[in-house]
Amino acid sequence: MNRDSAPPLTLKLGFAGCGEVTVEKHLPALAEVRGIEVVAVADSNPARLRIVEQRFGIGHRYDTLDRLLAHPGLDAVALCLPPACQAGAAAAALDAGKHLWIDPPAALSLAEYDQLRDRASRSPLVVLMGFHMRRHRLVQQAREVVRSGRLGTIQTLRAVWNSPRNPRTEPEWRRRRALGGGALVEIAMDHFDLWRYLLDSEITEMFALHLDGQTEDEAAVLSGRMASGVLLSAVLSERTSHDLEIEIGGTAGRLRVACIRFEGLEFYPSSTMPSALGARLGRMAHFLRELPRALPRMHRAGDYRMSYQAAWRHFLDCIAGTATPASTLDDGHRALAVVLASFESTRTGRPAIP
Repeated sequence: MNRDSAPPLTLKLGFAGCGEVTVEKHLPALAEVRGIEVVAVADSNPARLRIVEQRFGIGHRYDTLDRLLAHPGLDAVALCLPPACQAGAAAAALDAGKHLWIDPPAALSLAEYDQLRDRASRSPLVVLMGFHMRRHRLVQQAREVVRSGRLGTIQTLRAVWNSPRNPRTEPEWRRRRALGGGALVEIAMDHFDLWRYLLDSEITEMFALHLDGQTEDEAAVLSGRMASGVLLSAVLSERTSHDLEIEIGGTAGRLRVACIRFEGLEFYPSSTMPSALGARLGRMAHFLRELPRALPRMHRAGDYRMSYQAAWRHFLDCIAGTATPASTLDDGHRALAVVLASFESTRTGRPAIP
């Protein structure tokens, strides 16, 4: 299905969970996606339902998942619930015959993932893990550079992901690791998937240090290794200012991906110093080339929000039969295995194997 042409039918979508991600990311992105109509939402909190009604005018609002699933004509459901609730809700949605978008994680244990994968494997319905950062414009370009071989033999990957939150206003589940909160679940899980996606290799070892504050795992430092031999490092925080960057180092050059900057893709051959005049002028020229294309995107929160739009278009294409899911329950299972290894590492003080 071409993104610029109207699909023959409009997908009727419902949201289970009306928290910050749904209200601030999914629903604004979907307002610009043709072929998908959000017809109903569900949340146990009446205040959240009122916010959705006021901001997006969604007419059908329910206080339980069962009532949402019974909404007439509903084709698909997006699950944006606390992690401990996701697996049971996913099974119920599949039993009700609905296609599924699941915000990661889909479960907090590998056993729950296994049960859900088994249930989904017996269904013709589309199940997509919502790893939207795979669809980020700069991530897509970075993957092409990696696959082109321009970096030579890749040796290192360094990542930073800061997403500040107010601990006084966070729900209880986001404050506690056991319920799916903290940097080692919410932030790290997306990173683990991105590393696998960019480098086409599995993470085989992980060492983690964490820092608790007003909530658990407010910050973390990770180091590890992939099956390909690539060495990994990351700094994650839920308190300091926003940043989202990945740097991949190879024998022939270094690739920097700054995902919250429209001109954030930079390649430096091994022979080039970033401080050299030619490199500085090159960055300025790159900025000026990208600026006209970036201006129309800025009022829509830039490439970050557009990654949600692209992921939802991909979901629609999968249901239409013109694409296969690019991020599956298997991908979620592998990312969770690394999360659990990180937990084990913080407990033992030693590297752990996913």
